[in-house]
Amino acid sequence: MRTIILLFAFLATVTETFAAERTALFSIEKMTCALCPITVHQAMAAVSGVKTATVDFEKKQATVVFEDSATTPTTIAEASTNSGYPATLIQLTP
Repeated sequence: MRTIILLFAFLATVTETFAAERTALFSIEKMTCALCPITVHQAMAAVSGVKTATVDFEKKQATVVFEDSATTPTTIAEASTNSGYPATLIQLTP
């Protein structure tokens, strides 16, 4: 039994080792007022694995820091799109 517990602990450590924090820059469509970025932020921040989400109304962009083992830029963009503000990935940095 102890061997199994140690194996699971080792696997959890190895999985965390391969997880990388990445930053994605998105173009956001249909933001027309100062309240729109709040909705986009809430949608993106609610995605599991997202650490931070910052939305710039003037630039119509969002910057999201996330764990690549927990989510993808596609999933984050879909969250924004599903809230009424289509998002398109512009740049992904390691």
